Amino acid sequence: MTKRERVIRAVRGEETDGIPSCFSMHFSPEYANGESAVDAHIQFLKQTDTDILKIMNENLVTCDHQLITRQDYESFQKISAEQPFMKRQLDLVKRILEEADGQCFTIGTLHSVGTSAMYHPFKSLGYGYDQSRKIFDAWLNEAPEKVLESMKRITDGLCELAVKYIEAGLDGVFVASLGAERRFGLTREQFLEWVAPFDQMIMKTVKDAGGYCFLHVCNRDVNLDYYRDYDENLYDVVNWGTFEVPCSIREGREIFHQKTVMGGLANRQGVLAAGSEEALINTVHSIVESYGRKGLILGADCTVATEQDLSRIKLAVETARKL
Repeated sequence: MTKRERVIRAVRGEETDGIPSCFSMHFSPEYANGESAVDAHIQFLKQTDTDILKIMNENLVTCDHQLITRQDYESFQKISAEQPFMKRQLDLVKRILEEADGQCFTIGTLHSVGTSAMYHPFKSLGYGYDQSRKIFDAWLNEAPEKVLESMKRITDGLCELAVKYIEAGLDGVFVASLGAERRFGLTREQFLEWVAPFDQMIMKTVKDAGGYCFLHVCNRDVNLDYYRDYDENLYDVVNWGTFEVPCSIREGREIFHQKTVMGGLANRQGVLAAGSEEALINTVHSIVESYGRKGLILGADCTVATEQDLSRIKLAVETARKL
C-alpha cells in the first residue's frame, strides 16, 4: 500500500495496513519561499518519512493601504491569484510537487477568514493576533453588514486559491479556521454569522474542485462545539490541538460527526519533543489502542531544530505504520 493509498483509506474510515501520519512544522523565515523553501519541505519529508506532506503558507493576505479605521477596511478590495503573495504560494506548491514526485499524499495550507481577514492584513501595523481581533470584532459590532462585505471579497480570493491548489495537483487543502476562541466572547450566533459561512464557502470550493478538505481548528481555548453546525459533507478530516483544547479525540469525533481525526500527539511539547524513545513508542500505541485503527491519522505540529528531533518524528511515523 502506498502512502497516498494508506491516507485515502484512513480518510474514508477503511482498514489500512498501518496508521498513516502527518507531521509538519513552520520553517524559519529564510525558508518561507523560493528554492530554500522547496528544499526545506523535501528534506523534512525525506528525513521523517511522513505519509502526508503538508505545504506551509507564509504568503499572507496583505492590504495596499493601512487599516486604521473601519472605513479603511470597508475599502479592502478582492484578492486574486494574480497578486504577488498568491503567485508566490502557487509557485512554491508547484515546485514542491515536482520534487515530491507523487510519493505521498499532499495538502496545502489555506488560512481562512479568522486569520486572512481578521489578522494578517493588520500585521504590517505591528499588531499581534489578539490586538487585531479586538479591533476587528469592534468594527464588526459597529457595522456588520459593511465589514462582512469586505470579508466576502477576501473569501472569494481564498476560494480562487483553493481551486488553484487542486489544479496544481494537491490532493487536498488544509483549511485553517480561527474565530471561536472563548477569550473573545463571540456568541454561537455571532460565530455562525461572521465566521462559519466564509469557512464553509472555502470548504465547499475545495470539495467542488475535487479535493479532500482537512478542517483545522487553530489556537487554544477554542469552543469546538461551535463547529458542530458545520456541514459534515464539506470536510473529510478534522484536526485540532488535542492538548491545547480540552477535548479528547473521542469527544471531538462526536462533535465532528465521526470524521477521521488527524492528531493525537501534543504540538511542540510533550513526549514527541522531549520524551524518551520508549515513552514515544508507548504513547503512540496508547493513542491507537484508545481510539481505534480506523479513521485516525497520527500527527502533530512540530518544532524541529536537531537531527534528534527529526529522528523522533520518524520513530513515531514508523511505530504508527506498524500498528
